[in-house]
Amino acid sequence: MPSAKKRKVRDTADDEALQDVLDPSLQNGNEGVVVDTVEAATPAEPAPETPSRRGRGRPKGAKNKRTPTPEGDIPPEERYFFQTRVGPANAQPVSTNSFAALGLLSHDDYLSEIKKYKDPHELEMKHLLKLHSRAFPQWEFELSRNFSVCLYGWGSKRQLVTNFAEHLCRQAAKHDLPHPKIVVINGYARKINIRNILSTVATVLQSLDDEDEEPQRVKLIGPPTEILDTLLARLSSQPDDATPIYLLINSLDHPSSALRQPQTQALISRLSSHPLIHTLITCDTPTFNLLFPSQIRDAPNGYNFVFHDATTFAPYEAETSVVDDVNELLGRKNTGIGGKEGVGFVLRSLPENARNLYRLLLSEILTLLHEDEDPDVRQDENEIDEPTTTGRTPRKSAATAADLLAIPYKTLYQKASEEFICSSDMNFRFLLKEFHDHQMLTTNRAPDGTEMLGVPLGQGEMEGVLEDLVI
Repeated sequence: MPSAKKRKVRDTADDEALQDVLDPSLQNGNEGVVVDTVEAATPAEPAPETPSRRGRGRPKGAKNKRTPTPEGDIPPEERYFFQTRVGPANAQPVSTNSFAALGLLSHDDYLSEIKKYKDPHELEMKHLLKLHSRAFPQWEFELSRNFSVCLYGWGSKRQLVTNFAEHLCRQAAKHDLPHPKIVVINGYARKINIRNILSTVATVLQSLDDEDEEPQRVKLIGPPTEILDTLLARLSSQPDDATPIYLLINSLDHPSSALRQPQTQALISRLSSHPLIHTLITCDTPTFNLLFPSQIRDAPNGYNFVFHDATTFAPYEAETSVVDDVNELLGRKNTGIGGKEGVGFVLRSLPENARNLYRLLLSEILTLLHEDEDPDVRQDENEIDEPTTTGRTPRKSAATAADLLAIPYKTLYQKASEEFICSSDMNFRFLLKEFHDHQMLTTNRAPDGTEMLGVPLGQGEMEGVLEDLVI
């Protein structure tokens, strides 16, 4: 009687369908292998596991695991956000460095570093200046036809304007003409205003009246509108063949310049409309054209502009203060009067009580700084640092930034009264205003509302100024 389990001899190369259900260990066998088809087709099922209660939350071991990017055709933006999603809090270490630990950038450090730098495109920029110099005769012709020239484009055009002024002098000497009268106004200077421009033009006009005499500054009194009317009347009294005055203005649209005001623009346009005034200006901001209304930009009694692209790619060395910009990015403030030398120059022009008050201010701040550096006066290690009302940073980091030290207003006023430097609060604030106007003083508020006074100088600069005051 045949057995219940049939055994068959099959060739593994002839029957591929059977190989799919066989045990993997038997798929690579030789021919003539005897296989139990029933057991191979129906493998034993594993015993069911005892069900267990699953806890809430993510399973164990999956806390710090990140699933890979899902496969399939998904939009690129979804794939990007999936790959750049926020991981665990401890996945990336956080730096403990801060900008407050950095020292202020001084002008000496900046100049020493910038001298080492060599622009790799220096030759290309010089070649670009030569290309722009070919347009000098065109600019001179347009100015002689009562147009004003506006140069725009990326890069400082200060050197280009200087080259144009030299071109005017060379042309006058070449054709035996009188020396041209050239007035160069730096619009990026913070203290420049319309009065300075009108006063300078009036001085040059006085030299036209008296060629053989030394030019004297014309004193013009009154508001700018009346000064301009007087100046235009003097210009109209000149003969037709009088030497013109070339008014060259650098960076008329500088953000910190007072020349951007509409009232100032209207006065300059009126001055430029006179035939004896040949105006050439430079602009650096992309939106410079919005500064000039159409009635003064294109009108013959206004600027009557001719625009020229004068891209130079030259760095803005004079137009911007790199040191102040860097310190501002760091959230710090630096003195704008040249450090120790600038403070000393201002103090020499102030009365004695002002110098004594500044000496007292520096002495108190340096005393606070030395206390923080002296280990004998430090707090006990077991004590907890509590916030102080002196405006100082905690003692562990106070020595890293001397310029952050400040003293309360009331403390300085009390010490000034004891030394008979000032007799009243009004006199005390008047002296402080002198320091604040010259950027020799910084004021802020402590967390408790106390008014704090400091100086924007480093420790070495403060000691140098104090030594000069004591001597």
